[in-house]
Amino acid sequence: MFEKLFDVFSRRDKDSTTVKVKPLTKEFRNRVLMLLRDELKYDFTPFLGELHQQAAYLYGKFGLSESSSRSSPENDLVNFFLTCPDENCLDLIELIFRSNLRGISWPHNPFIPAINQFFSIDDLPYHLTNYSIEEYETIFYGTPTTARRITEYPTIIRKDSELIHKKAMEPTLRLLDASIFKNANDEFLKALEDHRKGDYRDCLTKCGSAFESVMKVLCEKNSLPFKATDTASTLLKTLLANGKLDQFWEQPLILIATLRNRLSSSHGAGTQEKIIPEHVATYAINSTASAILLLCSTFRWQ
Repeated sequence: MFEKLFDVFSRRDKDSTTVKVKPLTKEFRNRVLMLLRDELKYDFTPFLGELHQQAAYLYGKFGLSESSSRSSPENDLVNFFLTCPDENCLDLIELIFRSNLRGISWPHNPFIPAINQFFSIDDLPYHLTNYSIEEYETIFYGTPTTARRITEYPTIIRKDSELIHKKAMEPTLRLLDASIFKNANDEFLKALEDHRKGDYRDCLTKCGSAFESVMKVLCEKNSLPFKATDTASTLLKTLLANGKLDQFWEQPLILIATLRNRLSSSHGAGTQEKIIPEHVATYAINSTASAILLLCSTFRWQ
């Protein structure tokens, strides 16, 4: 009943390393509330009441702000959103999309690109991902039909260099949003989450898995022979032998799998603990995003 309610930014981020990031601006918080007010119109006040109820469960408090005893639930929510620590403000933004609140549609939601634009306007180091959707077979009044369901809710992730984010990360996240890449998308989002929490070894594992999943999809869509047990090296060799990329691409692309094999948690550490620095995990994330874009630009997948 409450699983997705408690999987919010502050709870995922509690074990992360201490990194100084630019704080949320007052203008950003104001703009989010203005957006909700202008888009929801008459539903805005009931929406605030429903979001307050969800936040009260999340934090285990009847009142959220210091003025809660003198405020309605709606005003208490607004006051809290404007004055709370950054991590709690980001919690509330995520709650908007995972609590079945009125006026919040999926999979295409106008609030997500608008909030990302607000992040960019104030040069804030965050990005709000989209819904991940899968299709499944069901029965509707006795007739077989295809329906859709949410597999991943919008999540706020940290972003690094703006150039890398715009040219590699955002296009990769949009590409992996296609249902055919569901497994790769789940793995890549988990890699981003591990990176933000400081689980750099697990991050390398998920990067390698996402890369492999994409290559298997490309092999299948291009009718290239492969086995489910094929390694990244075998899959990459198959693609390069049947595509437009020169063979010299094998060395830089296979490095993603090499990092997983040599440094990640996919193999036992033995008697010596493997310490992975943040910059190595950051390299793996960015390299994986770029490699996925390169291969998907070269091979048919739709």
